[in-house]
Amino acid sequence: EKRIIKSPLTICFPEYTGSDTYQEGVAYIKSQYESRDKSPSKEVYAHVTCATDTSNIQFVFDSVTDVIIAHNLRGCGFY
Repeated sequence: EKRIIKSPLTICFPEYTGSDTYQEGVAYIKSQYESRDKSPSKEVYAHVTCATDTSNIQFVFDSVTDVIIAHNLRGCGFY
């Protein structure tokens, strides 16, 4: 959160025209990833987290694990 405020997104994304607020910056970055998802059979899941917050990282890992398990169960006809 602090880095988005200190370093404008235009450094990495010259085409970015939004404000330097945390919320708007995160929304833009998420939209960049989501807009590149061209496969109707695949989904993009965006998780906003702080890499040094272990409980938040654990939540992301658990979410990813759930998605992988559900995908595999669907492939086997169990889900």
